[in-house]
Amino acid sequence: MTDVETIRQLLADARRLLSGTWEPEQAETICEHAEDYAETLGDPRHGSLAEALLGFAAYLSAFTESSVGPVDAKRVQLEALLEAVGEQLQRLETSTALELDAPAPEPEPVVATVADASDAPASPALPDTIVFIDPSGRDAGALGLELEEFGYQVQPLLRLDRQTAHWLNQPQVKGLILPIAGLDIWEKLVQIDPSLDQARRRIGLFVVTRSDDPRLRLRASQSGCDGYFVLPGATDALAREIVEVLRDRLDPYRALVIDDDYSMTMVVESVLKRSGMDTRVVTDPTAALTVLDDFLPDVILLDLHMPGLNGLELLSLFRAHPKTAFTPVVLISGDEDQERRFQTLTAGGDDYLLKPLRPKHLVAAVTGRAQRSRWLRRALRHSTTPIPLP
Repeated sequence: MTDVETIRQLLADARRLLSGTWEPEQAETICEHAEDYAETLGDPRHGSLAEALLGFAAYLSAFTESSVGPVDAKRVQLEALLEAVGEQLQRLETSTALELDAPAPEPEPVVATVADASDAPASPALPDTIVFIDPSGRDAGALGLELEEFGYQVQPLLRLDRQTAHWLNQPQVKGLILPIAGLDIWEKLVQIDPSLDQARRRIGLFVVTRSDDPRLRLRASQSGCDGYFVLPGATDALAREIVEVLRDRLDPYRALVIDDDYSMTMVVESVLKRSGMDTRVVTDPTAALTVLDDFLPDVILLDLHMPGLNGLELLSLFRAHPKTAFTPVVLISGDEDQERRFQTLTAGGDDYLLKPLRPKHLVAAVTGRAQRSRWLRRALRHSTTPIPLP
């Protein structure tokens, strides 16, 4: 891993650049170093820091040939991206300290038919696997039989702890099923071990419970779960829904970014691609609809103020188009006027993000909306209502 002190020095140099006289050569050097450092962060646990560095470098690169540098809102955006790098560096240092201070995990107890997690081979020949935290030991077997019909193997574990990360970081693991009570433990583990946060972006997360309590459903939704299932139930239907979610995950989320600000689109594209999304950028709003001929987005990011067609006008066109009538649209603007925000939501917008954008907020907003878009497509796939499919 790149030395933490080296990245701290990069932050200090960048702050001096932004607070003092603008030096294009210094900006180019900082940009190159940020990209180089991001490339050295190969460990999945450092993905968020690498993402923040690339986002900052992408935006900074737009001003390396400028004699005056970023001004007004552009400088605020650059400062926010730099602050995001500092936050991710601090988080990494904190989680590393917790990792060093924590006692070594005990071996994971599993059912008798399952090998210990520490002995599991990471072989590409192994079947796609779903880890099922099943304290009772009675649910994983029935579901496993159904999932075998789709080519998946269920790996039952009796409890969720830090050793679970060993399983989830293996490429053949495609999903995690938790009892609803395990969500609190899961969220704490993600804070301690950033590799679990990276694994979460790759795998499906499902919750099972024996109560259809709306408060529990809300809890699962707030945690970003891909499915909420009440047991006992029809395990064949449950298995089919899990498989559909996992198949959707094999297809990267698709984001369409429309903004006439080239430097802003560079940041958004870099951050979303780093998060594994298929991203298409359009800087001419009048050409936005033509993209739909060969690119069906799961979510659209739309700048509010653009020449030719403004964000509200383009939003209306998307809502009237059969391919994007149900597609989530996130409006982006530096306008903090509450009336303007109300207008965008009334016109059919799904969210409203204020500039400057921070990478983690951007990824969270787009991922959440894309998940909802895929869920809606799956639901309509089983109805009689026509829906455009990729």
